[in-house]
Amino acid sequence: MPVKLIIDAVSPSPLTMQAINIVALGAYRHVAAMMEKPFEHTLYRMAAIVDLNSSPESFTYSPHNLGVVLYSLHPPPQVFIIGAAISESMAEESIAVWEDSIKIRGTQDTLLINVSVEG
Repeated sequence: MPVKLIIDAVSPSPLTMQAINIVALGAYRHVAAMMEKPFEHTLYRMAAIVDLNSSPESFTYSPHNLGVVLYSLHPPPQVFIIGAAISESMAEESIAVWEDSIKIRGTQDTLLINVSVEG
């Protein structure tokens, strides 16, 4: 079942027109990349995709690799999307990494979109 996201983009002031980074976790890179579509014509941009199957093995999802991505991006990502094909346990594990990164970096106004479904 397709998931429809409605993004209400608020017009920023000229002083705050910086891109808002999104990081997505999905089974396949090309599927996760489709999550960028609802954000077109907004300040949100897909900054990184961590996947399970499309990247070389050393770069696929692990808590460590996700942490490297989250801590490396500047500005820090404010949106984390977990795809529908991600297991509940992996979603919980990745959310813990996400929450640690926003706490340590002091990132504000964050959004977690978890469309993972189990069973």
